[in-house]
Amino acid sequence: MTSLPLLGAAAGLHVVDYGIVFVYMLLMIYIGWRCSRVQESAEDFFVGGRSMPWWATGLSLVATMMSTLTYLGVPGEVFGQGIGMLLQFISLPFAFLIIGWVWVPFFMKLRLTSAYEYLELRFGGTIRLWAVVLFLYMRFVWLGLIIYSAGTAVAEMTADTAPTAVATLTGDVVRFETAGGWRLFVLIATGVTATIYTTLGGIKAVIWTDVIQFIVLFLGAVVTLLIVMLKTGTGPGAWLHEATTMSHELPPLFSFDPRTRTTIVAVVFNGLLWHVCTHASDQVALQRYFCTDSARSARRTAAVNFACDAAMSILLSLVGLALLAYYQRNTGELPPAMADAMHEMLAHPENITGKNSFADKVFPWFIAHGMPIGLCGLVVAGVFAVAQSSIDSGINSTCTVVMVDLIRQRRKTDWTEQRELHWAQVLTLLIGALVTLIAVAAAEFGRLSSIMELQLQSFNAVLGPLGAVFMLGFLAPRVNQASVLMGALAGAVVGLALGFWAPLDVWLTGLAGVQSSVLGLPVSPFWIIPLSWLTTLTIAWLASRFLGQPAPHQIQGLTFWSVRRREERIPMV
Repeated sequence: MTSLPLLGAAAGLHVVDYGIVFVYMLLMIYIGWRCSRVQESAEDFFVGGRSMPWWATGLSLVATMMSTLTYLGVPGEVFGQGIGMLLQFISLPFAFLIIGWVWVPFFMKLRLTSAYEYLELRFGGTIRLWAVVLFLYMRFVWLGLIIYSAGTAVAEMTADTAPTAVATLTGDVVRFETAGGWRLFVLIATGVTATIYTTLGGIKAVIWTDVIQFIVLFLGAVVTLLIVMLKTGTGPGAWLHEATTMSHELPPLFSFDPRTRTTIVAVVFNGLLWHVCTHASDQVALQRYFCTDSARSARRTAAVNFACDAAMSILLSLVGLALLAYYQRNTGELPPAMADAMHEMLAHPENITGKNSFADKVFPWFIAHGMPIGLCGLVVAGVFAVAQSSIDSGINSTCTVVMVDLIRQRRKTDWTEQRELHWAQVLTLLIGALVTLIAVAAAEFGRLSSIMELQLQSFNAVLGPLGAVFMLGFLAPRVNQASVLMGALAGAVVGLALGFWAPLDVWLTGLAGVQSSVLGLPVSPFWIIPLSWLTTLTIAWLASRFLGQPAPHQIQGLTFWSVRRREERIPMV
């Protein structure tokens, strides 16, 4: 089968593409405004009156957890490192069994607004505050990196044509003289748009915009695959064959050396723990379940999430394989620096050092320079969609945690529903401004590693300990606040040390005044969550042997075993 011509690909976006993106942005703000008209209380703002349909919350959940860190990072990871990431979806059925049939029914019985309310009931206020601090760190960094990665990618895709178009449309009133100025504008526009409609409509606006955003980002991945198939006359089978025979070997099953970056066991185990810990401890995920009316609806939410997550994981991995196949045939279409890196990667596939320094940029480059007019705008809208679906959810969830776990706990007078709603909206604006500033700071600081490694090394470094704390509360009735706090602190130290191993090594090497590395090669980023999670569980369990047991009221109805005993005492009708 012969390949087709370039299908009208243009160097940069056309006015039609910008029109599509502009209409998409207006639609998001309109939905936020519509949702604001039926919003009467903080309960509506935070959990949508607990009446949202399960299919919408499921699509919202997968769109939220996807983020640009995954949407751009997975194709870049597969392009630069091989199909190891594709294997992560193997863990999804096992994760769903745990989440859908263990975590979801338990949490839905408690009717929480913030997940961290459970920790105070089970352990006490200190561990609740610790979890809130860890969550806020995790999600503030996450939000900043999402805005940074999305804004940077879109700025690179539009840098050839957008600054000139803006100058022409404004009569030279607004001009961007440098690439950095345009990137800064895109970063701010990305954060501000999501903040506006989240402030207006709360969680209802978040969920309904997420539904549209999922459709857009799904179509963006499908369109990319179809374009590559038409241009090359090849398909997924050929892409996989070429990736595993010409450039990337299949990863090993397992290695006893934790520094081996990608093994099948490490990727699958990391994927399983990421999902289990996220859905057990992360307000961003749990808030979707709290928005439904029953455990049955919440389980359906989880089912939709995992089915769509598996589909998107496969699609995005195929995008990475498709782009690898395409640019093996058309390396000359890449800019010189990326073309040189591509030649080096193909010539020496055994040397993975530095591959992802250009691999993350390949998908954005293809969107801007390899797609027909109109379709290019659709996929750029998809990049915005996947970013904003995470930004709006993250902002609303962090606002919920700050309001419920910090402000409500410490205010001395009762607030009316209207006053609490007002301050929730003000807080949303402030959080949106803060995370946008974090993104701007990240842009000024510069990239330290690939998109995928950034998320594994930074905010995911504390996800393992956070998930382990909830698991200990649920499954270990002998563990009290003192023992779980010891385990949680130890796990967080291990996670952050492993995550920031490289900059820590640079600092220690300079401090020692030696040429060679003090710490040596870092542990694979896929082992950071498992090792920090295991540290928390082990230390807390050992400490519980010596630090006594919790009070009876901290166990009854708050652990898996006490819930089961209570349900067994209820007579069957």
